[in-house]
Amino acid sequence: MMNNISMKVNPLYSDLDMSIQFQFEFSKGDCKVGQAMVSTYAINNNVEYRKSQSVTIAKVEKCAVIDQFEIAGDLGEPCMNKLRHFLKVIGMKEIHSGYDMARERISN
Repeated sequence: MMNNISMKVNPLYSDLDMSIQFQFEFSKGDCKVGQAMVSTYAINNNVEYRKSQSVTIAKVEKCAVIDQFEIAGDLGEPCMNKLRHFLKVIGMKEIHSGYDMARERISN
């Protein structure tokens, strides 16, 4: 079922919080079935240094926060799987849901 859904990705840069955001559009055939918005951030104090030959490279670990996820019908799970797979491929160490975090803050 995941193969029947196409995903279009539009990267954006936010000057406000210096993050890269990704806007996702999900389609099945010619029909748009949903959209999502994800922000990426550096994880504080998690810098990995790699030394190769005479060059040392600092790699900052990053996390993704799903700010918006609106999908029609029963396509939520395959769309979320596709989204999470993309985020792992581009090197996101952690993936969080902004909506879940907001609900937790309200209930406390």
